[in-house]
Amino acid sequence: MVENEKKHGFMDIIKDGLGYVSQIILASMVPPITQGAEVIMKKIEDRMILLENRVLKKISSLIILGFGAVFLIIALLFFLTEYLHWTNAVSFFSIGITIFVIGLILKLMESGK
Repeated sequence: MVENEKKHGFMDIIKDGLGYVSQIILASMVPPITQGAEVIMKKIEDRMILLENRVLKKISSLIILGFGAVFLIIALLFFLTEYLHWTNAVSFFSIGITIFVIGLILKLMESGK
């Protein structure tokens, strides 16, 4: 009975020793891994903020460009009706056809790339 306790006790000592070694290894490995993960996450967050800023700048510039295009189209409509004495229907039709052709050309250029 005493031999079983000693063997069991000796196995417990070995298990405790191996557990202690694994705890030491984990304690020496985990902090650098967590620090590296934090650095990577910080870099990812910084890149996401830069990407958000770029997207917002592009969206705002496209909105401003769209408003400019709308006002130019309205100015062209008034030019065609007042100075060239075209009817509203002919003016709208010519502007629509022009924009449609420009859109088709842009689409063909896009699909060709």
